Amino acid sequence: MWNRSFDSVKGISRRTFLAAAASTAVLTGIPGFVDAFASTQMPQPTAGKAVPVGDFSVVPLFDGPQSFDLNLFYGADEQTMLKIAGVQPIPSAFNAFLIKHGQERFLVDTGNGTLVSARTGQLPLCLQDAQTAPADISKIFITHLHGDHAGGLIKDGKPAFSNAKVYVAKAEYDYWQSDEAVSQAPERIRGLFLLIQNVLRILEQDKLIVFFTPGDLVAPDIISVDLAGHTPGHTGFMLTSKGKKLFFVGDLLHGAALQMPRPDITFVADTSQPKAKEIRLRMFKWLAEDKIPIAGAHLPFPGIGLVQSEGDGYKLKECT
Repeated sequence: MWNRSFDSVKGISRRTFLAAAASTAVLTGIPGFVDAFASTQMPQPTAGKAVPVGDFSVVPLFDGPQSFDLNLFYGADEQTMLKIAGVQPIPSAFNAFLIKHGQERFLVDTGNGTLVSARTGQLPLCLQDAQTAPADISKIFITHLHGDHAGGLIKDGKPAFSNAKVYVAKAEYDYWQSDEAVSQAPERIRGLFLLIQNVLRILEQDKLIVFFTPGDLVAPDIISVDLAGHTPGHTGFMLTSKGKKLFFVGDLLHGAALQMPRPDITFVADTSQPKAKEIRLRMFKWLAEDKIPIAGAHLPFPGIGLVQSEGDGYKLKECT
């Protein structure tokens, strides 16, 4: 039908692009995801209130709405999960974050871009609301290469942030470029591998990718932290300035209403369910003990809160 016509994502057939777009967040063909997504009202694209962190300020960016059906979570039956969360589907969001430091402007993740443009891909409008142009961004820290985090890197077949170096964990890059990983992936997500490989190819043509390993400083006062589990190179970024901290946790959790009280519950898109569970349990304990606020890609917007112990689990206190 498509005659292998090509979309603006250069080098990928329109059919492959649409298949990959439908699989954003690695969820194509999973009952409940599309229905929950479609039922979510579309709020006005906006930048959140800036949060001061020492000499820095962090602006939440709302890329679009999201909610997750209970059947996307593993570790308990749906009746038990509904009792824990008290809501179905689980409220969520697509968030990215703008970091301001003097005249410097950094991003943590870039949202969906054109993958689900009817309901997401709102990051450019949010940047405009934050009085920031794409050309102002000098560094982008990618927590992992799922489409809802890296899709916004490319626009019309070119880098969307032409002046920005894109920081990607070497382990994450290697995974998405691996023929073995593609062959072992479920059929429903193989198109996503092709799309991400194309994104990486476009970035590499302009020599924009910077590799790092966990523990590396990616910018003054910002250090990368190993959160592998959701994906093999899943990474958090700890911002520390003048005794204040904020931890960008990417997809450490997807449904706060469920996974805060029960951090042992995992998510369908976790590449390694055991590792994703282990790192969340360990991180929540540390974050609660040290009172370190987090910025999460799928926390309800504005996506910044404090992990606090409650009973046998945890709760999230919104930072105001």
